[in-house]
Amino acid sequence: ASMALGVTRASLDFTQEKMEASGIALDYEKNPNNLSAMEKEFYLMEAHLDAMRLLTWRAAWMMDNGEFNNLEASMSKAKAGRYGTFICQKCCELLGPLGYSCENLAEKWMRDVKITDIFEGTGQIQHLIVARNVLGYSSKQLK
Repeated sequence: ASMALGVTRASLDFTQEKMEASGIALDYEKNPNNLSAMEKEFYLMEAHLDAMRLLTWRAAWMMDNGEFNNLEASMSKAKAGRYGTFICQKCCELLGPLGYSCENLAEKWMRDVKITDIFEGTGQIQHLIVARNVLGYSSKQLK
């Protein structure tokens, strides 16, 4: 989850930098009804990144304090894998041809973040672990 956070943050920062260079300044005090589609997408991606970060920090804090964090760790891994990929792909879309150019790291980040949904257990497995913990089922009861 931590790797997905770092790669996603880098992709989002790069996208913001390029948006501002092209004259699209992000104004967080602007009325939501007056936002462009690009600004709305960017704010939504930032919200997902914040959720990823908070879930990961919570799981890490619980582990550091010796608490059982199976549910929280699975939640952070599932969220980070899914939305890390979503955000990096969306950043490449927002950047247009620049996002898919080999001269920039955006397309590399998009490729790199996809592995985060796999190497700590696929998103489906993480969702299964979350469901078992929330519903109170064992692995024999919920497969």
